[in-house]
Parts: sequence; structure tokens; C-alpha cells
Amino acid sequence: MVSPRLRPASPLPAPIDYGPVRRVLAVKIVATLTLWAFPALLLPPEWFATLGIPEPSLALIVFVRLLGAAYLALVSGYLLAWRAPAKHPGAILVGIVSNGLAAMVILSVGAQGGFVSWSTLGALYIWGSGLLTATLAVALWHTGRPLLRRLAERPRSGSVRAM
Repeated sequence: MVSPRLRPASPLPAPIDYGPVRRVLAVKIVATLTLWAFPALLLPPEWFATLGIPEPSLALIVFVRLLGAAYLALVSGYLLAWRAPAKHPGAILVGIVSNGLAAMVILSVGAQGGFVSWSTLGALYIWGSGLLTATLAVALWHTGRPLLRRLAERPRSGSVRAM
């Protein structure tokens, strides 16, 4: 039997507009593939110098290739978040952290003079990458905040909520 007393209703969560975060993720995916993942994975070492970036030695190219592979792995997470942001909000947090740290590394190395021997084209590439990664980190944080807030508020399996 149903009680005739009214019970307080739980408020429904406000709907989230996924358009902005999906647009940022789309830019992030395209930029990661074209500017960092594919060049690191596929460029012959001698082409780095053509682009104004010091050519990695044969012993160091393995790390460049591994970095390209890691970027490609990140893109797979970003694609999941782009397709279904509510199901994969963790990828947004990963994007904020990876882009924020990338920007800090570029700024730190650049502030210590790490790019002074690079050509103008190489310097534009690396400083542009720093600016783009910082911008993407801020944009993902701004547009992904509602999803990240929901992620933090989700009940965890096995946990009991005390009332």
C-alpha cells in the first residue's frame, strides 16, 4: 500500500549542454593528432631539422616515438569523451592535467633558454604548442566543470551514504 503522505522530492540534476566541451575536445583531438602524435610517430628524424627542431639521435628517437604513441592513446580517451561526455568525464580531467603540465614544461624549459638554439620556425612551433596546450587546459576546465562536478558527486560502488 502506498502512503498518502507527501515525501520530499529529490531535485533532478540540471541538464548539461555538452556542445561547448565537445567543441573543445574536437579541437584537442585534431591538434593532438596533427601537431604532436603523427609527427612524433611518423616523421623521419632528419625532417625534424627541416622544421627547425633539433634532430633527435637514433638512440633518442625511441622516446619521441613512445611520446607519439602516448599522444595517440590520449586521443582514444578524448574520442570516447567526445562521443559520450557524461559516460567518460575522466578523459576531460586527463586533458586538463596533460595540457596544463605540457604548457608548464614548455614554459619552464623556454624560460631556462632551452629553445634559443632552435630556428624561428621551431621556436614558433614550440611556443605555439605551449600557448595552445595552456589554452586547451583552461578551455577543458571551463567547459568540463559541470561534468567533473557530477563525477565528484557520483556515489561510489560499495560506499554507504550516511544520513
